[in-house]
Amino acid sequence: MYCARGGRKTLILGNIYGSQMAMGGFYENYPGFPDGIQGLELAEKMLSQAQKYGAEYQPEEVQKIVHLGDAFKVKTESWQYEGKALVLTVGSGHRKLGVPGEKEYVGKGISYCVHCDGALFKNKAVAVVGYGNGAARAVLYLANICDKVHLICPRDKLVAESVYLERLKALKNYSPVFGAEITCILGNDFVSGVEFNVGGTPRSLKIDGVFVEMGMKPNIELAEGLGLELTQGGFIKVNRLNQETSMAGVFAAGDITGGRMQVTTAVGSGASAGISALQYLDKL
Repeated sequence: MYCARGGRKTLILGNIYGSQMAMGGFYENYPGFPDGIQGLELAEKMLSQAQKYGAEYQPEEVQKIVHLGDAFKVKTESWQYEGKALVLTVGSGHRKLGVPGEKEYVGKGISYCVHCDGALFKNKAVAVVGYGNGAARAVLYLANICDKVHLICPRDKLVAESVYLERLKALKNYSPVFGAEITCILGNDFVSGVEFNVGGTPRSLKIDGVFVEMGMKPNIELAEGLGLELTQGGFIKVNRLNQETSMAGVFAAGDITGGRMQVTTAVGSGASAGISALQYLDKL
């Protein structure tokens, strides 16, 4: 939006419906919406506003970016584009559990999006694996759909906002286990149970689904291909004053740069990156 309003030809590439914001469910803490707003609706509104000022949108997945010296060639599955400046906002993906059975049962009882797949488990028993706000929100959402919601938490307590913790106390179909380490996902054609250890003691649960909320992992493949400098945590290293990366003409914003992974902070850094891109183009 900032680049388009600044009079530059602006192209948005990527599927907004696959973003963490769009799949994040109901947001109660985004400024300007006192009654809350669904992430999908917020994503659509943001896109519509950018298009209003002339930005173009192509829902194509970027496969490779090539630095040409004075420009960047962006290749998708069906086309290629060139631009003088580049803003990377590729976000993060869900961290996997890395245990036997996880890969085999993705889409067959294992999910990384409660708002996408929660309805499939109506009146069934499920487990949420996680330790933060994402896990708390998942439990609260699923408790309105499922007969029983188990929380399998690898830490000794749930590290979530107090408003979520208070709401969890009121649930009648919620059962948490803390200090638990998942060892295996069980099933035949679909998930049927989960095995885990608590203090060295093996335990198991019979469940119909597992929702993984173990935090996020940055999508750094395109950044690595460009040779951008990364932080120790594996995020794109940026100058927080203007969102510049280690390569001239490349800016980055949002979850891919680490920090507090909130929609509000992503919007702020995105605005900064857009303004910086405009200033960079003005200097050429």
